[in-house]
Amino acid sequence: MQELPDTAGPRSVVVIGAGPGGLAAARELERAGHRVTVLEEQDAVAGKCQSVHVDGRAYDLGGHICTSQYARVAELVTELDVETERTARYRVIGGLDVAARAPGRQSMAFLLDGALPRYQALREREFPRIAEPGLAHSARALAAPVTEWLAEHGLQSMAESFGTGYTAAGYGYLDDVPALYFVKYAEMTGLLSSHRPELLGYAGDFTVVGGFATLWRRVADELKDVRCAVRVESVERHAGGVRVGTDSGPVEADDLVLAVGLDRILPVLDATEEERDLAARIRSNAYHTTLASASGLPENAFYFLDRHTATREAKGHCVSYHHRYPGSDVRTFYSYGRPEDVPALLRDDVEALGGRLGEVHLRREWVFMPHFGSDDLAGGALDRLDALQGRARTYYAGGLPAFELVECAVSHAQDLARRHFPPVDGAEGA
Repeated sequence: MQELPDTAGPRSVVVIGAGPGGLAAARELERAGHRVTVLEEQDAVAGKCQSVHVDGRAYDLGGHICTSQYARVAELVTELDVETERTARYRVIGGLDVAARAPGRQSMAFLLDGALPRYQALREREFPRIAEPGLAHSARALAAPVTEWLAEHGLQSMAESFGTGYTAAGYGYLDDVPALYFVKYAEMTGLLSSHRPELLGYAGDFTVVGGFATLWRRVADELKDVRCAVRVESVERHAGGVRVGTDSGPVEADDLVLAVGLDRILPVLDATEEERDLAARIRSNAYHTTLASASGLPENAFYFLDRHTATREAKGHCVSYHHRYPGSDVRTFYSYGRPEDVPALLRDDVEALGGRLGEVHLRREWVFMPHFGSDDLAGGALDRLDALQGRARTYYAGGLPAFELVECAVSHAQDLARRHFPPVDGAEGA
């Protein structure tokens, strides 16, 4: 049986992790009248939505593109009066020689060859809740490897239309991922819906002016207790509450929200056998962002390099780059692989496209896309994680239960807080 909070009065909650999921949960809890302390190991909030500035311009290192499905993020943007703008177009570079083959649009074969109605019927029959927050509700139906699942249902053109973008965004190669994550990504593009709402007045995708981290700093600024550059050294849970030991002293609370990966917090957590087993099954991707100057490359778009997204044998090579500001030669490049391989291969990749790599301003390595393999999904790993919500006074948010997209992390965290921590009488969220 789950241990639910006593709802007679406000609870004290410590949230570990100040990325979008942790901050969204903390905001929801405070609005409901609860007392919240957010602990973040890095010296700034935003998690994988960090932004940096070069020559006075903001560049996003991680997540920042919002589609028509980002309703919760749009609500936050509106409530906090954050300025937005339309994102750059998407283009695919398919050949080794950019001069021989100009960048083109993404394939929309899946939307034109009659496969979409079959997919929609399959969705209604087998995984009707896939667009809802979370993943557990659809995991068993979509546990099979994605290439097998697509072939079984005659939906191979879905990979043609969405596979390049999926891999370029850091979610893995299609020859090494369960269908659950690929289908969730495709749904979140908004292209599979019969109705595509306009959010914030944009018919297409949007982002935040001045860098996506601006939004998360704004969220953190309205919270009462956010502590950055704090290293968690121990987490002890008992019948009376939670004690988190840090390098700046202990933090006591009634309940704990883990908005960091269970496998990452495991070394300092008084973990149960179930938590240890689940943590051992988590997989992730080594994903890299390189912010660098480069000349001679196509401009003013987000470019997918499909020759490096087709198979994991291309790990280490650049899978995409974003040129955001006309007149600037600075670009953000994205790659998989080992840190020692990425710099040399990036230089080779830029030269193969007819360009020249200049100054490297910053490199960032991410432990990205926490997920389970097909066998573990079929065995109920996400159901087991969901069943742990509330036990040992602990709640789990972030990319593992939600999917590593900002809207997914935010909506899952908000719903988690609303479901388990009812508002205190007189609170803003009541």
